[in-house]
Parts: sequence; C-alpha cells; structure tokens
Amino acid sequence: MDNQNNGLWQGGSWERPDCPLPNPPAVQIPERTVRPVLRARRRRWKWPWFAGLLSLIVVICLSAALLERYFMDRAIMRRWDLDNFPSVGEELPRNEELNDTPPSIPRAETGTGVTVELQPARGTVLPYTQIYDRAILSAVSIQAATDGGYGSAGSGVVLTEDGYIITNAHVVAGAKEVKVMFHNNRVLPASLVGFHAVEDLAVLKVETSGLTPAQFGDSNVLRIGEPVAALGDSLGYRATFTDGIVSSLDREVKVEEVTMSLIQTTAAINYGNSGGPLLNQYGQVVGINTIKIVTEDGSAEGLGFAIPSRRVKYVADHLIAGEEIKTGRFGFSVNRIPLEGGGLELLEIEEESDAWTKGLLEGDILLEVNGVPIAGFEDLTRIKLGLGPGDAVSFVCERDGKRFTVEVELIEG
Repeated sequence: MDNQNNGLWQGGSWERPDCPLPNPPAVQIPERTVRPVLRARRRRWKWPWFAGLLSLIVVICLSAALLERYFMDRAIMRRWDLDNFPSVGEELPRNEELNDTPPSIPRAETGTGVTVELQPARGTVLPYTQIYDRAILSAVSIQAATDGGYGSAGSGVVLTEDGYIITNAHVVAGAKEVKVMFHNNRVLPASLVGFHAVEDLAVLKVETSGLTPAQFGDSNVLRIGEPVAALGDSLGYRATFTDGIVSSLDREVKVEEVTMSLIQTTAAINYGNSGGPLLNQYGQVVGINTIKIVTEDGSAEGLGFAIPSRRVKYVADHLIAGEEIKTGRFGFSVNRIPLEGGGLELLEIEEESDAWTKGLLEGDILLEVNGVPIAGFEDLTRIKLGLGPGDAVSFVCERDGKRFTVEVELIEG
C-alpha cells in the first residue's frame, strides 16, 4: 500500500541511483590529425548564436525537471526502508501513515450477481509472447486525482465485458476522480463498487461494453518454481511485461498489524504495477500485484508480492455483492512442524469455536482438509484464503490410531 494509496505502497522519490559512466576506451588518433593548441587566438562569441545556445540549455533543463517530477508523481507504490530487514513475521517499516480512505467518486450498484470465476490450470503452456498478447487486452491503466490535482497511477484487470475492474485499494484511496485507460487508449471515468483497505482490493465500474475479460486461474495450484509474469504500468511506462518464477507461496507479510498471505515472485514489480495481474504459464490471472521491497542500497532484488486469486475472488465477490468482508479462522492452533508421514497435531481448541462443538481434542491429528492431504501449515493457510466466517471445511482426523471425518465452520476473527 502507499500513503496516497492505502499503505502497502508509498509514493516517494523514484529510486534511480546515479550510476557514474565508465571511462571511455582509449582512442588512438592518427598522427596526421593531431593539431597544436592555438593559445594566441581567441574566438569571439557572436551574440545571436550565444543567445540561441543559452535558450536551448534553458529548455533542456526545464524539460529534465518536468520529466523528473512526472516520474516521481507516478511512483505510487510503497517504498520500504529495509536497511535493517526484519525477520519473517515482523512488521515491515514504513515511511508514512497509510491512507485507508475510500475514494469519493460516484458509487456503482452492488448485488448484481457478478463473481470471479477461477478456471482450472489446463491447456497448452504458452510462450511469453502469447501470454502478453492475451493479457494486454484485459489490462488497464488507472489514474486517480485529488482536489489538489495530485494523483496516483496504477494498473487494473478487466473482470467482465461490461466494465467491472479489479485493482488495489491503495491505487484509488482518497481519490476525487478515477479514470481508466484501456489497451486501445480509450479513457473512461470509473465509479466505485467496493473498497477494502485491509485486503488492499477495490472493484471499479466503467459504463461500457465489449471489453475482453481476463481469465482467472486458481492460485491454490501454483507451485514454487513455476513461471509467472507481471503486467502493469511500471514507473509510468504503460503495459510493461516482466517474467519470473514463483519464489514462495503463502508468504506472510505483516503490514499495519495486518498479516497478509501473499505470493512471492521474482517477476519485476515496480511503482505503477499496483493492481495489475500476475499471470501463470497459461495466461491466467493468479494474483493481483501489490507490494515490492526495495532497499536504500539496492541490495534487495526480485522481492515482489501478489494477492492470491483465491483471496481476490473471496473479497471481490463480497464487495460486488455489497457484503461486509470478514476474516475467518478455524478456532484452533496446531504444531507447525508436520508429523512424519504428514499431518498436523492439534495443540489447543477454542471453546467458542465450532471445532470445540464438533468434539475435536488436543492431540488429534489433522490429515486432510477438503480431501487434500495436509503436508504442512501452509495447506491450512491456503484453504482459508477463499473462506470466511460460517464457511465449512471437511477434516479427516486421527485419534488413538482411528480415523474420522468432521465438518468445521470457520469463526470470525
């Protein structure tokens, strides 16, 4: 967010360290071209020529200043100061307070029945050229302006052919006006369907038809090492396409006392990529780019993060339906170290939880969740991304060498 844009990203100076130019290679000049220095004669400046040169220098300086300001204004993602990088689970330091104010733009209708459909990962693995050709049709640029004229810029993904668009909440936070630019350079004003600062997701609506919706894939089937690509307006350069791999799954990143479970990737994510798609090797959107990590000394590389599509679906579906977003939890704790052969041991069950009501006990072993073997704690985290309070999961458990199945509803928390 960022200060202008809900905190995960932060508008700030565009980090572009000065890189001294290398010394030019030595050039051997033929003897016949060497001429002596004429110190006795001085060339007089002719005034019209001098005035023209001075004007040219002034124009160049002004242009450079305007270009620098342009790119600084478009650097809208949060800038992390990680000279002293925290341990996993610690809160990442930030430069400024987060902006969690919804945009004051016209509101769109909710309860329309529109949902995010996650498609299975199938078909032919596509080369990056085809992934780009498919994704560019459903990728958009987003500009948000305030009363003072200062705005932020980011990216978004077309959800439906009639104008529903998903982006980061921080891209539009506090905006008085939001405009969306499509791949054909058409620009339309946007209204707000829903906004959630903690989840860093927002749904916009533009009045149009005939758009090309993105195809969303299931982030739960991603594997570490799988190729991915990011698409967005990096530093204001529209439709920048970068490739990489999935570096980690279910990476817990704590921001403003809220822990987010994110996809970590080496695909270059820069200021302006916020809200754009993270694409799998089938051209499906498996995440919404939201955070990058940089250091003052430039030692951090390839540390980008995206909201998994499972969570995007849960949040976007509720925002479009006009429903409150609530976080669900199982109501028990487990030993994070898997048992030999798989499974997690229950350590404590909360009395107010459905797990307690259904009779789960300390020492029980969780073997499967919704028919999927539990190999580690991340499996529980991943299954919870698309669930909320009241949603139920089916556990296969073991107690005293005997297996049994129990259905447990998540509680709010």
